[in-house]
Amino acid sequence: MARGLQKIEAQQKAAEKAKKGGNSILKKDKGMKFQCSTCRAEIDNLNNMKIHWSSKHPKLATPD
Repeated sequence: MARGLQKIEAQQKAAEKAKKGGNSILKKDKGMKFQCSTCRAEIDNLNNMKIHWSSKHPKLATPD
């Protein structure tokens, strides 16, 4: 039953890896808090949102 032992070890390793943290891309996406209503760009903070809005959409009125 050598394969049975390998299966158990692989399951334990996968469980340990899942417990450790997860995907760094998912962690990065959680940091994005604002989304531009015009172009749907994701922006991380309000100051960057204001900069984005003034540079990318200067002709449109600033949303409140």
